[in-house]
This record gives sequence, C-alpha cells and structure tokens, in this order.
Amino acid sequence: MSVSHDNVCSLRPRLSRLLVVNQVAGPLMVELLADLRDRGVSCRVLAGQVEAKDLPGVEVLSGKRLVKHGALQRMWSWGVFTLQAIRTMIRLRREPVLVVTNPPLTMLALPLLARLFGVRYALLVYDVYPDVMERMGLIRRGGLVARLWRALSRRSLLGAGAVITIGRQMAETLRGHLRPGDVCEIRVVPTWVDTDFIRPLDKGENPFVREHGLAGKFVVLYSGSFGATHDIETIVEAAGRLTDVPDVRIVLIGGGTRWAELRDLVARRRLANLTLLPFQPREVLPYSLAAADCQIVALDEAYAGISVPSKTYYALAAGSALLAISPPGTELVDLVEELGCGLHVRPRDVEGLVEAIRKLHDDPMVFRKARRRGREMAEMRFSSRRVLNGFAGLLERWSCRAGP
Repeated sequence: MSVSHDNVCSLRPRLSRLLVVNQVAGPLMVELLADLRDRGVSCRVLAGQVEAKDLPGVEVLSGKRLVKHGALQRMWSWGVFTLQAIRTMIRLRREPVLVVTNPPLTMLALPLLARLFGVRYALLVYDVYPDVMERMGLIRRGGLVARLWRALSRRSLLGAGAVITIGRQMAETLRGHLRPGDVCEIRVVPTWVDTDFIRPLDKGENPFVREHGLAGKFVVLYSGSFGATHDIETIVEAAGRLTDVPDVRIVLIGGGTRWAELRDLVARRRLANLTLLPFQPREVLPYSLAAADCQIVALDEAYAGISVPSKTYYALAAGSALLAISPPGTELVDLVEELGCGLHVRPRDVEGLVEAIRKLHDDPMVFRKARRRGREMAEMRFSSRRVLNGFAGLLERWSCRAGP
C-alpha cells in the first residue's frame, strides 16, 4: 500500500524549534516570531537589533548591530555579524535555521555549512544581492565581484530547503541567478500587516490629527526613510505648487541619511502646507497612518524588481489611497493598478504628482473607491492572520521534507 507524502509528513514531528538569523529583526520579524511561538515552536533569534521592548518566549542571541552610516562601516558590521552567524549555526547545527538576507553575506556561507556540518536552512529574501549593489553603483554591473556573488547565491538557493521572497518580480530576479535546468522552487509570501493594529480611524477621534492641526485637511502623507534613493525633492516641490488648495496638507514623517538636508530644504521653502516630523514611536503609528487621506509610496528605479516597500501594505490597512511613485511595470505599480487602490506617478514628475493629488482631492468617486479597495485588499490578502498562516505552513512542509 502506498503512503502519500502528506501522510508521511503527518507521522513526523511538527516543526518544534527554529533558529532565525536576521541582523535587524524589525516589527514584521517580531510578529513572525510571536506567531511561531504561539504555534508551539521554540524560537531563537540571532540579531543585532530587535525592534520590540520584549519578546517573551523567544530566546534572543545578541549579534553585531547594523551600522547604517558609511559604506565601509556597514560592510564591517555585515562581516562581523556574518561570522557570528556562522559560529551560532555551527553550535546549534541540529536546529533548522531560517536565514534572512540581512545581512546579504550570511546566505553565501550556507552551502559550506550544510556540507561540513549538516546545517539545514531556509532562505527569506527581502532584498536581492548583488543586484542592489550593482544598481546603486557600489559594484560594477557584470564585473568579477557580481559574477562571483551570483555564483555563490545560486549555490545557496539550490541548497535551501525552502526559498521565500516577498514579490513576484523579486522571485523572477532570483531565478536569474540560476542556470537552465536548475530546480529551485521560489515561493512568494507578501509582506503582511496587522489589520487590527493599523486600521481606518475617524479624524475626529484621532489624537495625532488634533496634535498637528490636521482637522479638516486633506492629508498627503509620506512616512518612512529619507535615504539617498528617495526622491523627496519632488514631494516638497509638489507642496509648493498646491498652495492654491488651502485644505491640502503634505506631511513628511521619517529620518535617515538625508534628514538634515530635508530639514534645511523645508526651512528654506517655508511652505505653510508642509509639515516635517521625525520618526514617531510605534504606538503613534496607527494614528499617524490613519490621519492620511492618501499616502505616498516611492520605489526608485534602482530597486525595481528587487524590493517591495512594506509601507504599501500599512497604507492599505489604514484605508488610505495610494500614490505610487515608481517606474512603470514595477510590482508596486502592478499592485495599484490591479487593486484599483490609487494612482501611479513616474519618479521626479512634479506635475504628475500635483495632478494626482488634485484628482484624489477633487474626485470623490475615485478617492473613495481607492480607499475602500485598499482596506478590503489589506484584510483579504495581506492581513497578518492570513499571511502568517501560509508562512507557517511553508515552514512546516520544509521541516517535514528535511526530516528530524
């Protein structure tokens, strides 16, 4: 009598323990760890930074903190953390390990660890390297470093028990690291959002609206990092061209390498319809996001096909219309067009951004449909309950195939 694969899996122990390697365990990773813990999985996480006050029931192993300022300093922190990760995976080699591509160097060592020490690993790819570094001009496209990196990436992908990434185009970019005939199943699990934590909120009941004088305003929000590839100047210039619409207020919230530059630019322009705020505490996030009538999500040309902004799903959950600043054909644009949850603007197109804001402001039918569709899709496709259940299922099947 034959026994199906599913029946064989049912006879094996369920995933009972997991080591996670991730230099920066942000809110989404914290939610994943908490979800696995609640499913009875004993979790450890090696991280340089955990963005949670505490994580009961999860053992946190301290690693090198990511240094964000300066390319050499960042590379140094990557290297130190990678050595710590290698040592930890050897020490705990009986435990299956989920390796996040943060830092990107860690995954390159995995095939050797698997061969010498029997390390069983799955990959969670948030950013695709060396493609990111090529597009940012940090290494030469198709040069020796890039070719060697792709060859090592291919070995890592082929040796993984499971490969998970967050977007269809990212999966295609990863497949470009493989050779014809290579067998590697790359599964797409989108970024998720807690739709109970982030949800629409009446402005009259929103303390963030009251604190910042946003009552009666049509709020256009950008919330996130101000980095080298973020086209913040276009948003500031658009604010300058919208002063004839008194109820439009542009709100920028964030930090990063260009914070001081942006602060000086805003101070010089002295625009009454533009508010600049630093990063807000996490407990303020449900109120700041819900204050927005529409939210700007930007994906620079350099990141097309190799990254999907997680803030997209937070904006949808808040019930905001989306303004997607991106080249045509990216996953962000596909999402906006497929869901009907906002409008698309090309990068550095000030007039296009102004026109899009005016359209959402002046056309109640388009605006309300975008907000409604965004929230519906957040609940139906991107809620943490739905996505994490699928994620846990993938890890269970990998654990089953890998065996004890």
